[in-house]
Amino acid sequence: MLSRVSAPDSSSSWRFVILALCVLTPFGTVTMPNMSLPPMFGIISEELGLSLVEIGGIWGMVGFSGVFFAIIGGTIGDRLGARNMLFLICLFSGIFGLLRAFATDFVSLLLFSMLYGFAQGSVPVMVFKAMRQWIPGKNLGMASGIISAGFAGGLMLGPLLSTSVILPALGGWRQVLVLYGLLAIAISVLWLLLHPAGRHAEGEDGGAVSVLAGLRAAARIRNLWLMGIGGLGIGACFSGFSGYLPTYLKAVGWAPLDADRALSLFFLASLVCVVPISTLSDRLRIRRGFLVALALLLGLGVGALGLVAGALVLLVAVVTGSSFDSVMALQQTSVMEVEGVDNSLSGSALGMVTTIRNLGIAFAPPLGNSLAIYSAGLPFLFWGACGVCAALVFSVAYNPPRRATT
Repeated sequence: MLSRVSAPDSSSSWRFVILALCVLTPFGTVTMPNMSLPPMFGIISEELGLSLVEIGGIWGMVGFSGVFFAIIGGTIGDRLGARNMLFLICLFSGIFGLLRAFATDFVSLLLFSMLYGFAQGSVPVMVFKAMRQWIPGKNLGMASGIISAGFAGGLMLGPLLSTSVILPALGGWRQVLVLYGLLAIAISVLWLLLHPAGRHAEGEDGGAVSVLAGLRAAARIRNLWLMGIGGLGIGACFSGFSGYLPTYLKAVGWAPLDADRALSLFFLASLVCVVPISTLSDRLRIRRGFLVALALLLGLGVGALGLVAGALVLLVAVVTGSSFDSVMALQQTSVMEVEGVDNSLSGSALGMVTTIRNLGIAFAPPLGNSLAIYSAGLPFLFWGACGVCAALVFSVAYNPPRRATT
């Protein structure tokens, strides 16, 4: 079923099909299912008898297990091909995500969450690898922005719809998890049926490499380390502030609904701006300049949230949010344009950078939260500094000497 056959026709219609799949996959298997879970934690904890600490462990396990599989999954994807790998990881994401609905206690829910995190850990890596194989280099920024809009759409809609629409319609949190599991399985079938088997339309840059050879080759490229370290700062900045902002606003007197809407405005601004900004980076051909400026805006904006009050919080959230998904999209694009990264190595390169970035996502929230004992706004300054440091690192990651053409 997963064997390679002759190369597909490189018509533009195939590119649109693959791009649509690359948008649907993170929306339906990563961000929408994940962001639907926190609003249901109250119901889940009551039914399974979970403490607040145990709920935190469940929430963190998906991201933590994904740290370890992103680079391995990306390198395996170089070996198997994007189509085959996306079929497998979407299938297992659906199966393990669905199994969470049958958890009976903390241990079983934690185990299924860990397996789910392993399965979906390389989804962001592989959708960008598939995109690179089908989209011409001159349009990589625009395509990355469109894919990032898929991520952003799930981030925004997941918490808004899970308990207000989907859970009441289905009758319980277990049914919601079953629904998302079946959706991921359906997406895996779409990859198998709609993506042409065999090589991609633009032609391979090289043959498949072994897993260890791919890891060694990626680790020897200086700019990949710089992009990963910069991504670590971005991941730390975003994950820390996004988990803390609603709690902070409620603690300083905001109504619960208003506090949640402040974060939704951040995601809405990100969704609106990501495609235009990414497309503009293609047109002007100053990818690094955009990346540095947007990372700086994100860092300064997050830091400012600890200093402003009242309606200014909403204004800062909107302005800061306009940069987030654009930074993520342009970082992924820049990784694929690093000299020495061709199609045969793109999964390993993206996996390596994603793994380093995920370390910031995993460890920044508790580090920043620990500073709240000194001042409620101090965590924002810490996470903002992470974003500013990311901009500085991106500024020394030089551009490739030639534009990518695949």
